[in-house]
Amino acid sequence: KVMYADIFLIIGTSLNVYPAASLIDYALNSKRIIIIDPNAKSRKGVEVIRKKASVGVPQVVENILSL
Repeated sequence: KVMYADIFLIIGTSLNVYPAASLIDYALNSKRIIIIDPNAKSRKGVEVIRKKASVGVPQVVENILSL
């Protein structure tokens, strides 16, 4: 089943272990993919915020609300 999202947030995992690593597969049809985790690695087409969730989530919310 194909799923769509304007923004797909992945918070608190660097996607290095399963099953969390498969979360990115659900985001492939999203307009914007954002990973918030201090240990996340760069990925093509993905915004990576290398901060703890307590810092990164408010930053993303502020950005989204300012659009």
